[in-house]
Amino acid sequence: MWQDKISALKYSLLGGAMLVLAGCSVNPRNMAGATPAQTTQPDKNRQAQAHKSAKPHKTLLVRSGKASNNTLEKVTWCARKQQGKLYCWGGSSPTTGFDCSGLTQYAFQQGAGVSLPRTAAAQYSAATKVSETEARKGDLVFFKTRGKRVSHVGIYLGDNRFIHAPRTGKSITTSKLSGYWKRRLVGFGRIQGACRPMYS
Repeated sequence: MWQDKISALKYSLLGGAMLVLAGCSVNPRNMAGATPAQTTQPDKNRQAQAHKSAKPHKTLLVRSGKASNNTLEKVTWCARKQQGKLYCWGGSSPTTGFDCSGLTQYAFQQGAGVSLPRTAAAQYSAATKVSETEARKGDLVFFKTRGKRVSHVGIYLGDNRFIHAPRTGKSITTSKLSGYWKRRLVGFGRIQGACRPMYS
């Protein structure tokens, strides 16, 4: 009896093996492997899901805007570099100190290679007049601090501010165009040829 069962089992196993070798017993659910379509499709689905859930990268935008790399930037930088130094009447160099027109003359010479006249009144005469609304960084700003003639000058920085050498006992500083200075304002002047692009 047991021998019959063992024989039947042998034949059953042998027959199954032959069917597998013959390619008849192909059941995808029972196979360890899978067809290429079955392996790639889930992978594609997973990749698609990952792509949908991934946050998009931010793109950095380079805005050209207005060119700021010009000689007037260097002019204002040269003037700012002298901040804190005491006013010196008739001074026109970092070693001796500066008066108001000496500072503007030095900054334009060093920053833009432009020679300005020596006095505030002469600089006013040489400058092209511009309105307050047209004034921009690097323009000259003129005042009457005594008498009826232009007697003081500074370099406009924009945003209602200017840099200048105020008077004896004071240091080179940045001031606002308000109060005392607003009341004595004459106007703004542009030095033609002073604004040129700088190439690094």
